[in-house]
Amino acid sequence: MDVLPPFWTLVETHGDELLVHARRLSGDAAEDVLQDALLRALRAYPKLRHAEHLRAWLYRVTTTTAIDHHRRVRREVLVDEPPVVASYDTHDDDDFEGLIAPLNDTAQVALRLRFVDDLDYDGIAERLGCSVVAARQRVSSAVRTLRESYA
Repeated sequence: MDVLPPFWTLVETHGDELLVHARRLSGDAAEDVLQDALLRALRAYPKLRHAEHLRAWLYRVTTTTAIDHHRRVRREVLVDEPPVVASYDTHDDDDFEGLIAPLNDTAQVALRLRFVDDLDYDGIAERLGCSVVAARQRVSSAVRTLRESYA
């Protein structure tokens, strides 16, 4: 087993090239990404079992941190406009019967029990005389059919 060098030695040796790598991955956020990556690496460093491939390990930690940063920033994007809500011009909001009319009778009944009568799947199964799994499947199939027809 190789002895791990002091962590600071790794940072001094590879810090500049890691910053260039972080800049390629994160642009203006490179310094923040590298700082987070080095903190992650420092926390994990005592748990490493060998001193081989430490440079590659630091690159991997930096890459993973940059990806996590990108995902976090993408989720945090705020917009000034309200979200677009899908609407169907062919039906009024209260025209549930018109919406489900193209479906077969079994699907229509399952959807009415679920969304009009607001029954859970146990109640739907009892009304339809089937298992809970079958009731869930009927509702799911009917909803999927509606989605496909309006997509």
